[in-house]
Amino acid sequence: MEYTFKVGGQPVKWFYKKFSALSDSSIFAVWGGTAVNVSVLRGEGDKTLDFFPLQVEYLERLYAAGKIAASPYVKREGHPADSAILKARIIDRAIRPRFPEGLVDTVQIFVNVLSYDPEFDPLILGFNTTVAALMASSIEFDGPLAGVRVSIGENGELYINNKSVPLWDAEGENVIDKEAMNLFLGVEPKGIVMFDAVMREIPEKIVKDAMRFAIDKAKVWFDAQEEFTKEFGVEKQEGTRVVVPVDLIEKLEERYGKRLYEALSNPDKEERVKQLEELEETIKEEMVSEQAEQEEDTSEFEALLKRAIAKIFKKYVRKSVLEENRRIDGRDFDEIRPLEIEVGLLPRAHGSANFKRGPTQVLSVVTLDSLQKQLQLEELSGDEEKRYMHEYYAPPYAYGEPGRVRYYPGRREVGHGALAEKALLAVLPSKDEFPYTIRVVSEVMGSGGSTSMASTCGSSLALMDAGVPIKKPVAGISIGVIMDDETGEFKLLTDIQEQEDFYGEMDFKVAGTEDGITAIQMDQKKGVLPVEVFDQALEAAKKARLFILEKMKQVIPEPRPELSPYAPGVAKIKIDPDDIGRLIGPGGKIIKEIMKESGAEIYIEENGEVIITAVNKASLEKAKELIKDALETEHKLKPAKKTYKIGEVYDVEVVDLKPFGAIVKLLDGTDTLGMIHISEISDMYIKDIHTVLKIGQRVRAKIIEIDEKGRLRLSMKQV
Repeated sequence: MEYTFKVGGQPVKWFYKKFSALSDSSIFAVWGGTAVNVSVLRGEGDKTLDFFPLQVEYLERLYAAGKIAASPYVKREGHPADSAILKARIIDRAIRPRFPEGLVDTVQIFVNVLSYDPEFDPLILGFNTTVAALMASSIEFDGPLAGVRVSIGENGELYINNKSVPLWDAEGENVIDKEAMNLFLGVEPKGIVMFDAVMREIPEKIVKDAMRFAIDKAKVWFDAQEEFTKEFGVEKQEGTRVVVPVDLIEKLEERYGKRLYEALSNPDKEERVKQLEELEETIKEEMVSEQAEQEEDTSEFEALLKRAIAKIFKKYVRKSVLEENRRIDGRDFDEIRPLEIEVGLLPRAHGSANFKRGPTQVLSVVTLDSLQKQLQLEELSGDEEKRYMHEYYAPPYAYGEPGRVRYYPGRREVGHGALAEKALLAVLPSKDEFPYTIRVVSEVMGSGGSTSMASTCGSSLALMDAGVPIKKPVAGISIGVIMDDETGEFKLLTDIQEQEDFYGEMDFKVAGTEDGITAIQMDQKKGVLPVEVFDQALEAAKKARLFILEKMKQVIPEPRPELSPYAPGVAKIKIDPDDIGRLIGPGGKIIKEIMKESGAEIYIEENGEVIITAVNKASLEKAKELIKDALETEHKLKPAKKTYKIGEVYDVEVVDLKPFGAIVKLLDGTDTLGMIHISEISDMYIKDIHTVLKIGQRVRAKIIEIDEKGRLRLSMKQV
């Protein structure tokens, strides 16, 4: 059962239930050389839940790109890579608000990437195929909905980009300079459903144009999803729903409405949380005890009660904004909570910053190290090296109450960390300008709304404190919206706090410099929002961003001119590319010995640039001296003057000693030179070669290697 249509001039083929036929719905999709299989599973509902149990898994196996993992110990894929988690979150954020309110059926969605073609992005195919599979399933779902990527050409023209766009290449450079805008949008005919973008300081006007452009170009997906559903869709089943009775809401408001509103409106987070917790506990005790008189098992009622309280809170937030023209905490609509900014807090860290916005507080810490410490990634798109990493952690103390302790970040933390990381890509120095691996860790010390944007600001400050020559500082803010369902009237809220996030319509995070946007992420709860909301939200975010940037500049206007005394130093030397192999030595022996002897890290580029990173100047100079010695030694070793064989033993004379070995002369009348590496002198560990050999000393040695140029390597311990 096949359905075919064209996207980007290439056929897309959807095969209904070709694989995973036992699923509620499944589609095997092929587009160019890319193939994915989407499976939708539906399980029984649980009325004791106060949330919708949706799970989206984006699964990548290296076989899809014809690869086997490089690790000699593990070949199977384990925990999903961060990149796969981020793609799963993109799909999740877009589809979650499109399910019926109150649905508590378990829904699992698996997107298996089976074949990878970089010209046809599996995320785009997987996103749109997921929507088609849901529309054709027995689950009620509000489609159509399309995922499209918009990019910008050299002349400023917008175009739909169907290619896979990795953020890093194999040389450790981010590709944002080549791909100025990577804007992934979830759209439907009436507006925008989801944002996920990384950009190179793109003006707001271009983003506004891109939204409308995306909706227009997504029609091919909308039409295909609807036609496929007509042909293969099954009858919808309502499933298990939790509907909050109107009389329960009325009873709660009558008894507790005034106290709930007062607690919710408290601008002090600590007091607000305390009051709400105490009040909710009181409501639970009183209402559940009354319900227990009618039924023995009150678990379903307790979940219903939570939903009812949430509905009341949502009503109060909306009433405050739309009817009373005030925010729930009393702030103006464009008012940012008080800022506190500090840098250089941690004496031994290479850079640090504390960014506090109201109760939201993030400590960001920078560590610099050798390019040897770059993160090696095995992706479907190829091997990548990341020399800049941002990690985000939000332990229980960030929320002020005990909770689950994670030593590996959850999906939310991975997503928030990636957002702040992408926000800084456009301003990072190149590897040539700053040959370091950079790691930033943002520790959330207090959560009161938009910690990801606080970590973006903190990262920017900490990088400048560390002396990393970023081109410009970056700041970010979150914009919320409250909308009247009937009239479409809406009001934007700058710097949303938790209640405005929980009970509002969206969380629109925008980061950038004073000259443009560098990253956007948005999720919303309404299902779709008109583009006009984002037209105004982009301007509100710009105004707030410029305000925050000005406050940041008052503390640290530009990167420090020098690195921390605790940061490693860097030196560069240039060698002939033909000498790279000589410097590395057989099996890496020579370069390893140099690093061991000097204490420095050495990174060698293919063009012959040698980057030395060390904790002090003496170590740098020692490494440079040893590199010079090693190359001089290698140049002394000429091709053998006669034919030798591996395994032959000769008397040799030591003519020179180096930290990594001895140069010897064969006493066979030819004066041929060879090398005995320090590891081939004795079975014992040798700290200093001068303690076991002297210049002029004669020893017996066996030829163990003859390189491609006819030069000899010998061993004493193998005689």
